[in-house]
Parts: sequence; C-alpha cells; structure tokens
Amino acid sequence: MLFTLKSFKAKPVVHELSWAKMIRYVALMGIMFSPFLFIYMDHHRLSIDLGGGDCKWTESFPLPLDSEPFGTLVASYPGGGMRVTWQQIEGLTGITVGDDYQFSGPRVGIIKTQYPHYEGIWSYGATLNQTILVVRNPRWAIPSFHNILSEINYGQDVGEVSQHLNDLFTKRAPVGDWIKWRDLKFETEIDLWAWHIDY
Repeated sequence: MLFTLKSFKAKPVVHELSWAKMIRYVALMGIMFSPFLFIYMDHHRLSIDLGGGDCKWTESFPLPLDSEPFGTLVASYPGGGMRVTWQQIEGLTGITVGDDYQFSGPRVGIIKTQYPHYEGIWSYGATLNQTILVVRNPRWAIPSFHNILSEINYGQDVGEVSQHLNDLFTKRAPVGDWIKWRDLKFETEIDLWAWHIDY
C-alpha cells in the first residue's frame, strides 16, 4: 500500500489521556491545590529570581504544626520511585516531605513510607487524609531495591545502615550479588510488591 502525505493529513489526530497520566495529574493537583499549600505559599517561594534566567535554589520547609494541613501519605514499594516523587513534591510545593521513621507529630502534611513492606513502618496513625500510591513496574523496582540494599551493605538495623547512608544512590550492585539475592528473595519480593496494590 502506498502512503502519501495527503493520506496522513486526512486522518484526525486524537490525543488520548491514559489512566496513568490521569492519575498523575489528579495526584499532583491534590497536592498543589490542597488547603495547606495556600497557607504556606505566602511564607516560602520555590526559588529567588536573580534575573537573566538565573535563580537561587531554596530549601523546603516543614509545615507549622498549628496549620492543620490536609495530610497526604505517599506510599511506594522500596525502589519504586519514591525518591524522585518526594523530590518533585518538595520542588513543586516548597513543603518538606516527612519520613515515616522520623515522624515528629500529628498532621504534618506530607509523609512518605514503604509500608506495608517490611522497610516501612506505620507511624502516622490516622492523622493523614489521603494517599498517593507510587507504582513502578516490578521489573525495575525489585532490582532498584536490591541496589539500595547493596549500598547499605545489607544492613539490618539502624546502626549498620547509618554507616552507609552517604553511599545511597551512588552505584549499582555487582551482577553476581543481584543473581544470588534474586534467586533467594524473588518470590517474597514480588508478593510484597503486589501487596502494595492490594493493601
């Protein structure tokens, strides 16, 4: 069959919004337009315009405890994209994303967790009002989780892990280590990955 430029022009262009894109947009809008953001935006600007296309980057700040924010829990399987998600949330909102291990009080705004995976804990009780579930293909999430474990030297407690925190997200695990861990843990980890969605 011969295709001509005319035959391509005759077909209407349809832009479809996938479910994945719709979920991302809705989640982003839930964060960007939640009530606590408007309270906070007067106190913090995301960057300082220096003119000529230059800007000064500024740190994010935690919400004041008396602001009574609409709490958001961001949950993900370890290695499932949580780091890039919370960095983008902080960059877009200027609000510090808390961690389930360092939870410092009720309703602080946005908390990240890997719960119900054993790397996460339930430390926020019933103080959060909505959840964003970050889902990454297990083909990529499980090896990424293994890379994190390798970087912390497979530490099992805070003392062991804290010695290797500066090594996080700096290198990939040796292939031989990945193969041994995969063969030992794959069934458990794929079940835990699926449990995030079921939970």
